[in-house]
This record gives sequence, structure tokens and C-alpha cells, in this order.
Amino acid sequence: MKLKLKKYLYNQDENLSGLESKRITILNFCCFLMTFDILFFTIKRAIENELNSQILFSYITYLVLFITVYFLQQKKYYVQARILFLISFAFSVFMLTQVLFIHENTEYNYLGLPILALFFFDRKWVHYITLLIAMFLFFIPYYITGNRNLDNFIPAEKVFLFIILFLVVKFFKDVNESNEKKLKNAYEELEENKQNELSSLRFKLLKSQLNPHFMFNSLNSIQNLVLKENKHEAYEYLTKFSSFLRENLKMSKDSFISLEDEIQLLNQYLELEKLRFGNDFQYEIEEVLDKENIKIPSMIIQPFVENAIKHGLLHKKTGIKKVTVKFMLDEILECTIIDNGIGIKASREINELNDLKSNSDSIKLIEERLTLLKDYYKTNIGISYIDIPEGTKVIVKIPYTA
Repeated sequence: MKLKLKKYLYNQDENLSGLESKRITILNFCCFLMTFDILFFTIKRAIENELNSQILFSYITYLVLFITVYFLQQKKYYVQARILFLISFAFSVFMLTQVLFIHENTEYNYLGLPILALFFFDRKWVHYITLLIAMFLFFIPYYITGNRNLDNFIPAEKVFLFIILFLVVKFFKDVNESNEKKLKNAYEELEENKQNELSSLRFKLLKSQLNPHFMFNSLNSIQNLVLKENKHEAYEYLTKFSSFLRENLKMSKDSFISLEDEIQLLNQYLELEKLRFGNDFQYEIEEVLDKENIKIPSMIIQPFVENAIKHGLLHKKTGIKKVTVKFMLDEILECTIIDNGIGIKASREINELNDLKSNSDSIKLIEERLTLLKDYYKTNIGISYIDIPEGTKVIVKIPYTA
């Protein structure tokens, strides 16, 4: 029942502003309540034998008008619906005052007419014209039809009541709009700052990924191959190295890249490392289906693989050095990096002995970036490190779009 009411009463047009959505939703509620009110009193008067032809005609007219207002909104004739609603409201008050409930001061309901105009329309001339029309309609029972006693009736007091109420509501409306505008500007500024901070972290990450240590090792490997006169291998290494640098620079410009591109860059990096380590090094990447349609934040995975090689495999003395990268797709993308290196504890001891930081700058930057992304996307993302019997497992949870 709740879902059905939400479907019929709440605005479903996502292209409209927040204020327009509120106006549409409130007008739908008004139509619903007015329709329910008419049906309720029609049944009540019928049971009490008070339903004459005049009252029935008035109720049917109201019902048709308010249902028409609702369907105009469903057809996206929003302005026409609001105008018809104000006319319907004025007509219903007029009938109550002149026909159904004479001598019961029902004309004071006209006070709501300019207040409704303030909410449903932005143009000031509409507000003031509606105010004048409401005051004119208010005085009809006193000066035109003769349905009211003019004793103790002071017109200036009634005009003052209309104007004061109108100005008070207008003041609070203007204050509310001003606060909403400030809040919107503050939110946009916050979003811009977040984007700027993410961009800054991305470029810092690029610098840390292309760190001097990695650059030196790569160039040194090329030099060794040249000195050994392995021209073919040196050319192959240099080609792959230049391609890797070019792709890094290219991806640094984008906030999101396809998972396919990220895996391709990761393959290029691991091929370079295999050329450097030789046959002692193996790697495996377990991919996911439909990877070309999945977009992830750029430059996140490769630094963790580099970290596994630098801190886990580099110090491994015997046996094959191996790193495995696995991807699993659910509400988030989960990337698992497993190495069969020396493990977290031994790596930390070596770093402390050599007075080195336990984590590279790139990892710290990624952690900062994922913290921002977690706050931005409101989802469970982050990094966890697991010490396994032989080596280390790192699980990176990354947001994605498809």
C-alpha cells in the first residue's frame, strides 16, 4: 500500500529541481486529501439525509476539478495544474460562503489563496494579483450579496489581516529559499573540493607510481641487456617500458577507466618485472567477464602489485617468486593480490632494520583516495592485509560503474 501511494503521490520526474518536485508532490497530496474529503462528506450527508441536489452538484464539481488537476500533473502540465488548483480552491470557498454555509464566516478560507500562490509560483506579479483577488472575493459576502451583517465590520482590519499574513509567509519563504540556495552552493563547493582533492591525489599517485626506484631498475635492466649485447631483448624491454610509461600518463588524465585497460596496464608492468627477474618470476591474472564495460577509479591496483613484489618477493631467497591477481564482481569490485613472498612480519622487520617505511607512498595515497571515495559513494570499500602461511594476501575493495 505504501509503495502504491508513493508511486501515485510522489514526483517521479528526476529532471526537475528539488523545489519543483516538492510542489508537484504537495499538489498531488492536496488533490488526494480533497478527493478523500469530498467522498467522506458526501457519504456522511447521504447517511444523515442532508444530501440535497445543490450540495451533490457542488461536491461532484469539486471532485472533477481536483481529479483533473491530478491528471494534468501526470501529463506534466504543471503550471496549468497549479492555476486550475487555485481556481478550484477559490471556487470551493465561494460555494461554501455563498451557498452551503452562509453566515458561518467561511470566507476567511480565502486567506489560504495567496499563501498557495506563494508556494506554487515564483513570479511576484502572480503573488500580488492573487492577493488582490482573494481580498476582493473576501468582501463579496459583505458588499455585494448582503449575506453578512456589516455591524462591527471594519474593512481596514480585514485588509491589514490579509497583507500582514501574506508578508509574514513571504518573509519566511524568502528566508527558506535563501538558506536552500546557500546550502546548495555549499554542497556544490564541497563536491568541487572533493573532486579537486581526488584529482590531486591521482596526480600524486602517478608520480609515486613512476618512482625513481622502479625507473632506475628498469633502465638498469635495459643497460645490462645492452652490455651483454642482447639487442633483441633490450629492444623488447625498452619497447614495453615506453608503452607502460605512455599508458600511465594517458590514464592519469581520467578519473575512471575500464577494468580492461587497468588489467592491460597491469600486464605490461608484470611483463617488465618478469624481464627483470627472469625465469624465477611468475604471475597470473584471473579476470572477470564483461570487463570492458566495467569502469573503476584509475591507477589503484598496480601499486599493490608493485608493493607485493618490492616487499614480499624481492627478499625471497629460494624457489619461484609468484604473484596472483584475482578479481571478483559483486556490489563492489574485489581485487585480491597474493604473493608467496616472505610475509608481512618478515618484511616489516627488514624495513625497520634498513630504516625504511613499511608502506610505499603510493599505497598511502591510495588509502587516502579510497577513504574519500568511501565517503563520496557511501559504500563499503577499502583495503585489508592478511598474513598467510606462505606470503601475503591483500584485498582491495573498489567502487565501479557498469
